[in-house]
Amino acid sequence: MTKKKVSVIIPFYNGVGWLYEAVDSILSQTYDNFEIIVINDGSPEDVSGFLEKYKEKIVYHFKENAGPAAARNLALKLATGDYIAFLDADDTWLPTKTEKQIAFMEETGLKWSHTGYFNWFPEDDKLVDKDNSRDHGNVYVQSFISLRASTPAIIIRRECFLNHSEFFFFEDMRFSEDSSLWSKISYHYPLGLLKEPLIKVRQRGTNADLFSLIRFQSKTSIYSKIKEGVYKDVPKFVILIYQIYILQSHVLNFLSTKLKIGKDVLEFIGKVFWAFPFILERIYLKIITFNKDNTFVK
Repeated sequence: MTKKKVSVIIPFYNGVGWLYEAVDSILSQTYDNFEIIVINDGSPEDVSGFLEKYKEKIVYHFKENAGPAAARNLALKLATGDYIAFLDADDTWLPTKTEKQIAFMEETGLKWSHTGYFNWFPEDDKLVDKDNSRDHGNVYVQSFISLRASTPAIIIRRECFLNHSEFFFFEDMRFSEDSSLWSKISYHYPLGLLKEPLIKVRQRGTNADLFSLIRFQSKTSIYSKIKEGVYKDVPKFVILIYQIYILQSHVLNFLSTKLKIGKDVLEFIGKVFWAFPFILERIYLKIITFNKDNTFVK
């Protein structure tokens, strides 16, 4: 029986040396039916060496810089596989990732799934196993609070995109454009989890989730989509928590624009502000994930 084709979407802007590693991790998979789509999002780097090495093995497109959401949306239009997988240009897959995940989805009939993952510190090749054991099943409400579904761990049946025109990345969002799509998908389909860590997410000091000011921007972007009516049936308590974040974000903006508070001090204040709504989120998360059904986990 012919293996289902997997279209792998890789948006790229900088770090061409890491891009080699990402593509090599796909070519080293124990699975062997791939369509690798690399979207160069206006990178100023010289990629001639990369293209010379991989030109026969990838689908490559250059576009003007518009961010990873636009790059992924373009790749979704080009994809022809039965499954859509995502890989960031600085991350890598472990060799059995695709084989195990596709087998899991074929056995269960799941429309989308993710795997466990490692945070990877390449300086000393240190791997930290991240616990995402509660992130499966009906995760719609959970997705607005905390969903540890790393983008390079996600695989989705392409039919989902063909059947839902609303399944695309928001190109006006600078951060959390991926998790915003996961929220849209999770409203319709339960999320499967293969608990084994099968990807390495590079940690390099600039990851967006390390900075409170960026996290406030993410909350603001998601709340704007909730207000627009993009998402249905969002619990009132979740909206209340977001409103607290937005109020705090306004205060931080005032401190920055009117009082000219420096970025380092703002970052410290942001971390202090973050504590209260974060605690509310953790409590609510405990409640909604208590005694979770393990039907969609392996």
